[in-house]
Amino acid sequence: MTTSTDTLVTDTLVIGAGSAGLFAALRAAEHGSVIVLEAGPDAGNPLPDWALHDYALPEAHYHRYTDKDTGLVMPQGRGLGGGSTVNSAAALRGQPWCYDSWGVPGWGWDDVLPALNAIESDQQYAGRPYHGDAGLIPVTRLAPGPLDEAFFDWCVAAGYPATEDHNAPGALGHAMWTTNRRDGGRWGTWAGVVPAARAAGVDIRPDTTAIRLVFDGARCTGAEVTGTGVTGKGVTGTGATEVIRAGRVIVCAGAYGSPELLLRSGIGPEHVLAALGVKPVSVLAGVGANVQDHPWCLLNVDVTDPALIEARPVSGALLRYELTDQEAEHVEAEIFPWQLRPYDLSSPPTAVAFTAALMAPRSRGTFTLTPAGRELRVGLLADAADAAHMVSIVRETAALIDALAKDGLVTVPDGAWWQVADGAALLDDTALAAACREVAGTYNHHSGTCRLGVPGDERTVVGPDLSVLGTAGLAVADSSVIPVIPRANTNLISMAIGYRAGSGI
Repeated sequence: MTTSTDTLVTDTLVIGAGSAGLFAALRAAEHGSVIVLEAGPDAGNPLPDWALHDYALPEAHYHRYTDKDTGLVMPQGRGLGGGSTVNSAAALRGQPWCYDSWGVPGWGWDDVLPALNAIESDQQYAGRPYHGDAGLIPVTRLAPGPLDEAFFDWCVAAGYPATEDHNAPGALGHAMWTTNRRDGGRWGTWAGVVPAARAAGVDIRPDTTAIRLVFDGARCTGAEVTGTGVTGKGVTGTGATEVIRAGRVIVCAGAYGSPELLLRSGIGPEHVLAALGVKPVSVLAGVGANVQDHPWCLLNVDVTDPALIEARPVSGALLRYELTDQEAEHVEAEIFPWQLRPYDLSSPPTAVAFTAALMAPRSRGTFTLTPAGRELRVGLLADAADAAHMVSIVRETAALIDALAKDGLVTVPDGAWWQVADGAALLDDTALAAACREVAGTYNHHSGTCRLGVPGDERTVVGPDLSVLGTAGLAVADSSVIPVIPRANTNLISMAIGYRAGSGI
């Protein structure tokens, strides 16, 4: 039996304790009381060693979404730290033109940089004006290993410049990944922000799910929640609910969780709300639209010696460069190797993926709710220009692999998907584009579903202050608000978005 109580009051209610939500909560605690709800678990304090060093985490730490068109499963972080707990600790910011191109007042590079600086403590370049030295997230670059050095040698021979810091504004070329680690372990918001948030008095409630937002007219006054964090009037047990009243609600439930909560609460396209039988609070066509991700294709090979890769997931060599495109500027690509075994324990230690990634995709997808459930279509490489760009990146990656194979460092499996049957040449452009679409995967940088923009644009869901249009007392602050995906992992910018939201921008 479902029981509802209505007793708790907090100044700020944050829904989601991930990369953005924990920073939002910490900052909001400077101005009043804060409760944070997290659907996933808290595995302990201090963090268990596996939370810092493992990359195949217990299933409770993932949300799983499925692309309806391809069947691909899209994991999202679940539990304290969200994506920063389950990711590979890659810590790129993106380029200044990523943010300037948004065209949203208050969200250009000069506006975003102070928050990016505030969240980090850069271990090599803290003295530079575009880096921070006192933030809760350590950012560092590891020493190169043998495969990294061979990778860099190929980059030099191919004419790519070296760069010392991939997070320097405008940096392109080859260098070691920037990564958020401490003592070799992943140091996301669970490790870095939770202790500070608890010390500041933030009430963090794991295993607690927001069912819907509660409104008085257009003003959001809280949320109806269920789970072990339900405490009102001693109610316990499966199905128990509670309404938590708040002066302000900040939704930080992720690129799919945030639009899902809005739709269940009466915010979204009119036809979707009607099909769900939900009374409209604010009709916004953009909720669930504009799904974006960085597509990648993996060229899997074997190293001749496992020591070449040193079991280092996505923290070694990285090449970033731009493709020529007559219709677009700054079409950025990435190429990098990583060992498969940390993510798939059944893989042999020699298995290495060389990643060909497109960082400025044009393809867009959709996320929505129907009476039958979630419906996600990511649309990887749906745009013809994206497919053509991926062909170019795969060709460059294959040239790198061929050079390493010639030097005896890697072996290419028979029947590699990017090669013709005899393994001696690449497919032609048309066939290779089709092959890329067949094997394309996701960087898991899902974003864009609650688009940040200016009022009056039908695509806009949240305004420049992150408030949801047509409502009061409600904001969204996570990767879902990103209007155009930056040329980088979305983790750091998600933290910066939460940081800004917690202080009211």
